[in-house]
Amino acid sequence: MSTSCVPGPLTRLARRHGLTRSPLRRSTDRVEAWVTAGAAVLALCAALLAVVVAMGLYQRALTEAGTKVARQTSVTAVLLTDAATPPEETPDQGAAGQATAVARWPLPNGQQRTAPLSVYAYRHAGDRIPIWIDQRGNRVDPPKTSGIMIADAVGYGILFLAGGWVLLGSLWGIACCVLDRINAARWDLDWARTGPGWSRQTWQ
Repeated sequence: MSTSCVPGPLTRLARRHGLTRSPLRRSTDRVEAWVTAGAAVLALCAALLAVVVAMGLYQRALTEAGTKVARQTSVTAVLLTDAATPPEETPDQGAAGQATAVARWPLPNGQQRTAPLSVYAYRHAGDRIPIWIDQRGNRVDPPKTSGIMIADAVGYGILFLAGGWVLLGSLWGIACCVLDRINAARWDLDWARTGPGWSRQTWQ
């Protein structure tokens, strides 16, 4: 009694995708199958690397935010005048945009600073506005929130992944195009050898 070896799941998968030797498959078919498999593996690696890049950017943003918080202070500025729209802007533009008002806010050394402050055009004298200042008392942008840092990291990770996949797709397409040209050239060569004899037999 003869027994046959049942191929395993990996062998069946390899055969299905043309990764094994077969008399019905050309060598270029096997090369294309291996190129496709390699591109799929690299695409998965690119996805994992994109996650690592996004996490690294988020940790870096956290560190920078912690440094800024250590060097900056959140204070409350009190407006001393109503917000004034710049003359070159129309009232409609000023109502929805930025304007300037004189404000006073405390400095880290305990003194007070009175200076123009960029605010929304609807602000009036007496309004209290939270602002961030540096060690010299100058107004600075507030540190990024955790949500913004996460959104930035995810966005850069998606851009990295998209760029990697576009590059892999382009290389895969070029490789398949080259293999197709090789197959066409081999087909023309085989036909040049067998075509004349076949044509004579047909006419006979």
